[in-house]
Amino acid sequence: MSALNVRSAGKAACLILGLLVLSTLPENASAATVKGLYSQKVPVSGQGYQERADAMNQALASVLVKVAGQREVLSNSVVRSALAKPEAYIRKFGFRTDESSGNRQQYFQAAFDEKAINRLLRSAGVAIWGQSRPSTLIWLAVENGGQRSIVNASGFFPGVFAESFQARGLPLLFPLMDFEDAAAISTVDVWGGFTRKLQDASRRYGSESILTGRLSQNNELFYGRLSLIFRGMNQSVAVDGLDAVAVTQLAADLVGTNLSRHYAIDASDASGNTLLVVENISSLEDYAALSKYLERITAVRDVSVHRVAGSTVELELVIDGSESQLADALALGRNLRVVSQGMQGINGSGSLTASSATLVYRWTR
Repeated sequence: MSALNVRSAGKAACLILGLLVLSTLPENASAATVKGLYSQKVPVSGQGYQERADAMNQALASVLVKVAGQREVLSNSVVRSALAKPEAYIRKFGFRTDESSGNRQQYFQAAFDEKAINRLLRSAGVAIWGQSRPSTLIWLAVENGGQRSIVNASGFFPGVFAESFQARGLPLLFPLMDFEDAAAISTVDVWGGFTRKLQDASRRYGSESILTGRLSQNNELFYGRLSLIFRGMNQSVAVDGLDAVAVTQLAADLVGTNLSRHYAIDASDASGNTLLVVENISSLEDYAALSKYLERITAVRDVSVHRVAGSTVELELVIDGSESQLADALALGRNLRVVSQGMQGINGSGSLTASSATLVYRWTR
């Protein structure tokens, strides 16, 4: 059996179905709300004391990596101390048996206290990456038996990618490779890593984060290189004799580490107050939706109404991190569209006037 057939057909089919749904998102779908950042399941061989203790430790480590976005968090001295007492951060746990694979695999499942986890990371000086995360589009050319092809949203390789990226809390997309993609890009373009062609072909998917690579398959091992293209940055890693699972874990590390450095919020790097002007708030329902929207953004610590003028609301935000990180977080959603980012505010008559650090957006339903 090849390295790509490391998962059961039923499991792969479910993962691939999820990828197909993601791959048909509209052009502005650049992000996803990641579920399960604060929960984890771990395969176990039994339900004894030692198995449970080891599983708790492993589950906490996995959650901390997901929330921080990078594995380096596990080398932090404060985090290492917390890993010795994982039960202090668990809200509930249990065991279950998965019989779908035929081998009755047992799992330990734990749900962690979100506030306790965030407090731990802040006390350790580690930035926190919220639930709204950019999707990464994957352009991958694979050579096998002298034939090269672009991996699309079907087959076993995307299923293995999906599992590794899900374990890191990373949304991903694979290209459809339909007529539009075929007209925009070729296997030669992906194999050669031609940045401009890759970025042009990626526009329909609305993703700034692009993972590209070329892999040669020899029996069950892969050789080649993976590269992450993001906002003018190009970071790459070598693939030297890895199986399919290890390749996808290497890719998840590359994406998670680099994107978290951009999006994760460091509470010690507070920027103070920022004015957010939102147009087109025409009802209480709109305002309630906007408030809920802002509550989900990690960079926003507190919100208060500064002024209301007709359908325009001026909000004073207390934020963690930088204002550019706040703008990036707002841009990941679908309901706020930028009007301007500059020196504007609202005067008594409802007109925009000079003010410091003001972001102006329009609410869309």
